Amino acid sequence: MQNGEDLFEIGNNHYANGSLENAIELWIQAKNIDPTLSANAWYNIGLAYAGLKQYDKAIMAWEETVALVPNSSMAYDNMGTAYGLLGMYKEAEQAYDMAIAIDPDVVKYKIDKELLTKSSLKEETPMSPWSAFLALITVLGIIYRHSEEKI
Repeated sequence: MQNGEDLFEIGNNHYANGSLENAIELWIQAKNIDPTLSANAWYNIGLAYAGLKQYDKAIMAWEETVALVPNSSMAYDNMGTAYGLLGMYKEAEQAYDMAIAIDPDVVKYKIDKELLTKSSLKEETPMSPWSAFLALITVLGIIYRHSEEKI
């Protein structure tokens, strides 16, 4: 039987290779075996669900992350993006505000909120594809840079 850290890393490899469903399963197993991995596992599970365009499940995963690590500004920022993609602009703004309050020096959070504001003024439907794309590639860049760090 593999330990939680091994399963977590295998999940990361599946995620990197685009096998998002397998990554989710492995991260769930990892956090169940080793609860110290729970915050990182939930964060990654949220990323995988977002990649699958299951934004409601992504938000629920990031809510689990912030329940365990209340100062996870990245989780709040990701929730803001997911809420925006669902057209839930008030919730998105609140999530971005939390990210900014926790880590006011991260310019990305302010840019994401500005994109949301511009998007919500232009349309009554969810975030424009271009705004969503910009937010997503920014998130993916952060994932790549922080893949070795704890959330």
